[in-house]
Amino acid sequence: MSRNPFRKTVGFYEVMATPYTRDARSDTAYAETKQMDNYPASQASEKDSPRNVGFNIKDQHTEKKKKYLTAKYGAHQMLLIKKRLGVEMWIFDELRKLYNSEDDDHDCELELEEILNLDTDGERREYALEQLQDAKQSQDVVNNFIEEMLKKAKTL
Repeated sequence: MSRNPFRKTVGFYEVMATPYTRDARSDTAYAETKQMDNYPASQASEKDSPRNVGFNIKDQHTEKKKKYLTAKYGAHQMLLIKKRLGVEMWIFDELRKLYNSEDDDHDCELELEEILNLDTDGERREYALEQLQDAKQSQDVVNNFIEEMLKKAKTL
């Protein structure tokens, strides 16, 4: 019993591979059936010649697909992101209380990133006081907010 080298088993199926041989007769027969020179003259024009393919390119460019980048963070990185987001949301809620507003219509430009970039607590306190000059609450309430914010910023 001779074993056929072209016979392979793929899963439950037995596949027979045959070597490819090029036949000149089949190539010319294929080329003759696929020639497009014998189009009627009424259908062919310079714009619609057999050598041009009529793709509608305008529709492809106008409807661009939006791409979104998603990232998978490790557990430690996600914990840091959630912690920072919690502090930012707390600052946002406290600013609404300080300015007696229901939404974000106050003109305060207090940024947590700026506070974290400053080196000392004195610089941070000075920056926060400068940003909160026109707060509607008393100076004691503003100072308490700043102290609490600095404590939370140190944990980040």
